[in-house]
Amino acid sequence: MEAQVAPQGAGGGDGIRGSWLRRRRGTVVAVTVGALALAGVGGWAAEVGPFAKDRYCWGAWEQDSGPRLLGDEELGRSGSERRAEESAAPSADRPEGTCTLRVTSSVPDSHGSSGGGGTIEFKKTVNVRYGAVPAAEEERLGWLREFLDGSVAPLPDGVPGLVGSSKGMVVLPESCDVDGRPTVVTVTGGETGDGHLGLVRMPVSIGSPGDVARLLLDVADEGMRRTGCAEGAGPLRVTSPVRPAREREIGGVDAKDTCGIRGLGFATGKGDHYEARPGAVADDVQLCTLTNTDNVRNPVFAGQFTMVAQPRLVALFQGLAGDRSPGPGWRGKGRLSGSYNIVQADCGKEPAVFMLVLGSGHLQKVAVPDVDGAFARAVNAVGDRIGCSDVAPRR
Repeated sequence: MEAQVAPQGAGGGDGIRGSWLRRRRGTVVAVTVGALALAGVGGWAAEVGPFAKDRYCWGAWEQDSGPRLLGDEELGRSGSERRAEESAAPSADRPEGTCTLRVTSSVPDSHGSSGGGGTIEFKKTVNVRYGAVPAAEEERLGWLREFLDGSVAPLPDGVPGLVGSSKGMVVLPESCDVDGRPTVVTVTGGETGDGHLGLVRMPVSIGSPGDVARLLLDVADEGMRRTGCAEGAGPLRVTSPVRPAREREIGGVDAKDTCGIRGLGFATGKGDHYEARPGAVADDVQLCTLTNTDNVRNPVFAGQFTMVAQPRLVALFQGLAGDRSPGPGWRGKGRLSGSYNIVQADCGKEPAVFMLVLGSGHLQKVAVPDVDGAFARAVNAVGDRIGCSDVAPRR
């Protein structure tokens, strides 16, 4: 049984507007059972009094509504509590907002310097953002790097979005665009442990990809309802299961087919430590992330290959390709700069975007035969697969 603490910090404006807290306390059971005996069972049906369920993120999420994050199981450790902090809700005048849900708990720390008696505090944080993608190019590229990496899979049933166990994003209809930029909803998670070893970042799972999809779409629907940007359109829903990014062994970076893409090659040497994480491979999306693993505990981003051919996903790249041809033999428009290579070309009735970002100067130097050539080969290999041939010169 959980006890509810009244909303704290209520206020107007753009700041944090509210905070709700759920805690596990066995002492509450006797009080609530006694109240139920006097008042009858009407409280359960009416969802009032001690049995009212918490709602989070402008009412989009309800306690015990399905995803583990919102259920009692998430509060299984002693001293667990769940708290949400929200900005003002998205509105027609201000179509943006943020929400943070935190679950904290503690367990005995038997390895502390005191020989026991201490505790390790765990804190899981889930951040939600509703709003347009960044306008500045560098910020947009950073956003794309985070949400279109090798760990995520496409949402099913034609819904334009990508999800994994620790994050997800969905693109809203064009009628919700702000200044020509798509409005998106993102969900990200993180977890820390604080004990005798100090503050340690830990792997986090918000839930299954299906759970993350539901959390994401519930916020999207609530945001669209409040802003009125998609009147007449139905809610965003998926009925098919989310298929996780293909279960494929993380491979090395090699001279012929990095990421499983024919022609995407890097002549790395014996002392180089790079990994390629191939992600989603579908007709309208293909993703792969490259990392430098010199420090295996703290891998560093080294590069990313992206192909999208779903119209609302393509819109995420609006303005990044420029308005000129990348060079002789290329179709469409784009830019080739070594660290940042992008082309957008028509593929049948819809455009497709191909992008290769190399954050590693070393990979730029050892690309085979060079960065332009490696990108051209990768574009043609993926383009041939999806029926969009001869986007790049054959090299």
